[in-house]
Amino acid sequence: MPEHELPEGIITRDEVAELALLFDRYEFAFDPRSIAAKEAESDFEESIRLFFAERVQPRFPSISFVTFHCRIKSLCRAYLRKNAP
Repeated sequence: MPEHELPEGIITRDEVAELALLFDRYEFAFDPRSIAAKEAESDFEESIRLFFAERVQPRFPSISFVTFHCRIKSLCRAYLRKNAP
């Protein structure tokens, strides 16, 4: 499997939607230094680390955390583009 792709079932659509909302709250925050933006970023990062540790690393050791992190951010951007208010 190419390193830039995620295997099916690693993350659900609902999880992508939840992550995208967190991503939106910090990445596109009016004030990226606000407490709300910092909390959203912290929650996003914590979720990514948990998904990686529980779902990716044990089954797909060739996928690095950096690759996984970047791929999740790409999925979040795509979700936000498709579901813009």
